[in-house]
Amino acid sequence: MPMDNYEIVSPAENQTNFLAGQTIRFNIPRNVGFWDPHTSYLRLQVAVENMNYKMCFVDDVTSLIDMIRVSHQGTTILETTNYNTLCKFMKDYSQSLSVKQKNAVHDGSCDYIVQSLDGANWNPPANGSKTVTSGCLHGQGLNADASTTLAASAKDCKFNLPMSGIGLFDMPQLCPSIVIGDILVEIRLVQQDADALKVLPSTKAYQKANAAFTQGDTNVVIPPHEFVGFTNLADSPFAIGMEFRTLATAGSVQTAGGQVHQITALTQANDTGNIRIDFTNAINANEAADEFLVLVTGNDQQLAVAGATRFVVKRADMMLRVVRPPQEYVESMTRKVLSEGLEIDINAYTAYQATLQSAIKAQTVEIPSFVARAKSVFTIPRVQNAPALTNNGATDANYNGQYENLKNYRWQIGTRYVPNQPIELDQFLGNLHFSAQHIVEIEKALVAANIPVRSLLKAKQNFVCGRALAKHGGSVNLDAGMRLYLEYNEANQPTVPLDVVSFVNHINRIVIGQNGLTVLG
Repeated sequence: MPMDNYEIVSPAENQTNFLAGQTIRFNIPRNVGFWDPHTSYLRLQVAVENMNYKMCFVDDVTSLIDMIRVSHQGTTILETTNYNTLCKFMKDYSQSLSVKQKNAVHDGSCDYIVQSLDGANWNPPANGSKTVTSGCLHGQGLNADASTTLAASAKDCKFNLPMSGIGLFDMPQLCPSIVIGDILVEIRLVQQDADALKVLPSTKAYQKANAAFTQGDTNVVIPPHEFVGFTNLADSPFAIGMEFRTLATAGSVQTAGGQVHQITALTQANDTGNIRIDFTNAINANEAADEFLVLVTGNDQQLAVAGATRFVVKRADMMLRVVRPPQEYVESMTRKVLSEGLEIDINAYTAYQATLQSAIKAQTVEIPSFVARAKSVFTIPRVQNAPALTNNGATDANYNGQYENLKNYRWQIGTRYVPNQPIELDQFLGNLHFSAQHIVEIEKALVAANIPVRSLLKAKQNFVCGRALAKHGGSVNLDAGMRLYLEYNEANQPTVPLDVVSFVNHINRIVIGQNGLTVLG
C-alpha cells in the first residue's frame, strides 16, 4: 500500500563549522512522526584549508567520524566508538570492487597507488600493504582545478553517509519517533586532522609524458591513457607552484644531473583531454630522453606537508525520509504503548580497546563485554602509530587490521574455548592470500551479524579475527566476557605495538511504555 512520503532536512543544532575533535548534534523531534531509516542519511559539506598539496580522505568520508551516540532524554540507545574503523572493515568485506568504485563518487574514496618502473623499486614502498586495488578508486577529493591557485581549488564538497552499522538507521521497519520522542544523535569527529586526511595518492605517482623530453623543452603533455590516479585536470595532483623532477624509463630513480622544475601553467584540451604542464628551467642534456615525471614539492616549494592543513565540516544535515502511514496504524501503535508497551530491537556495535605489545609471541586480548543478545565479535589489530601527513602516505592513519605473521588464534567465551582447536594461519605464513579455516570463521561471523559477504580480497591486508556467537540468527548472553588468545610465528613478532579494537555486535531492545523509554542491552 503506497504511503505519502517526503524528505526533510534536519540541520545540526549546535553550530555550523566543525573542526577536529568537535561534536555535531542533531535532534530528530517527535513531531517528525515516522521516518524510513533505509532512505535517510547524513550529508556533510567538507572543505580543506591551509594545504600545500591536494588532499583527500584516508579512506572515505567516514574517516572523519570517531564516535556516534544515539540517545533519548539522557538514556543512551546505542554508542559506537572507532566508527571509522568499523566502516572500513564492513566496506572491505561487504562491497565488491565495482560497488566501491560506484560509491567512491559520493563517499570520497581515493585509493593508494603502488608502482614500479623497473619491477624492483616500488613507489612508495610503504603503501603496498594498504591496498590490493592500486589506483582503482577515483572518488571526489577535497580539491578541484588548481590551474589558478591551490587555495582556489579548495571546494565545499558534499558527501553522503548511509550511517551503516548504526542500528537506528538499519531498522527493517519505520522508526516511530511519534512514540519514542525526541532523539538526539551525536557525532564526534576525529581528534586530529591527520586521522582523517591524506595527501592525494597520485601526488607521488610516476606520470608518463606523451613523448620523451628533448633538450630545451619548457612544457610537457600527459595524455588521458597515461593518467595514474586521476581522470582529468581537476582531480589530478598538479597545482601552480608545485615542483617536479624527471625520471628515465629504466628505473625509478630521479635523473642524476636533473633539475627541479616549477609548474607555471596548467591547461587541459577539451577535445583530446591532454593535460599540458608549462614549467621553469628548460630540460637539460641529462634529462633529455626521460619519459616520466614525479612531483617533489607542494605549491610552496616545500617537501613537507603544511602543518596548518586541516579539514572543516562547513555544514551537517540529517536527511530524513518522512512517511505518513494510515491513521489506523498510528492508533494501534499508540494503544500498544499504553497497554503492554512497544518493543523495538536495535542492532548495535560496542567497541572495546586493548593493546598488543611488540616482540611478545603469545598474548591475550581481554574483551570485557557482558551484553545480552550478542551475535558476533570482530577483533581488529590496528597499527599503533601517531599519524602524520606526508606527501607519499608513509605515515598516514591506517584503519586496516594488521596480520603481522600471526600463527594461530583461539577464543574463550566465558569458560568455554572455541573452536576445539586453534585456528591455524599456515597458508598466510606461506605467503598465500587466503587461509581456509580463517575464511570460514570470518564468513560465519559476518553472516551472523547480517553483513553480506561480497569480497574477501582484503582478508590479509585488512586482517580481522571474527567469531559467530550463535547459530541460525540467534544470540547469546555474555555473562563472563571473552578472551582472544594470539600466537605469533616468531619471538620478535608482532614487530610493532598494535592497538586492538574489538566490536561486539549485539541487539539492544527499546521498550516504550507509559513510564517512558527503557533500553535493555
